[in-house]
Amino acid sequence: MNKKKLLLLYLLVFGSFSLLAQPPASPRGERPPKPNAERFTERITKELNLNAATSKKVHDAFLNNMKKMDAVFASKLDEKDRRAALEANKKAFEKTMKGILNPAQYTQFLKLEAERPGPPPPPPNGERPPRPR
Repeated sequence: MNKKKLLLLYLLVFGSFSLLAQPPASPRGERPPKPNAERFTERITKELNLNAATSKKVHDAFLNNMKKMDAVFASKLDEKDRRAALEANKKAFEKTMKGILNPAQYTQFLKLEAERPGPPPPPPNGERPPRPR
């Protein structure tokens, strides 16, 4: 009987350690801005042949853009107002990029952004597709 209690105690202790080792769950829609900004900056720097100073400005502009987007997603706006706010944020980001890049780089930047795939289309009739198992 004593061995069973000891085994149960070990399972309880080690089980609690495994729960503590897991990262905290982040709220839905929250993205880590640093890795996204670094990935974006690397891609744009490579595609547009940017120098270090311009690359730093692009990185800072993207981080600022992500903060604004996160604020919009965290707000209690309805869908129509949220889309309008995101569209205004996109226009402001493009204006910032136009100020950072030269005209040829900005044209190529717009071309790259147009080629980027958009979000997936919404499901028909609000139905969710079946989950793969």
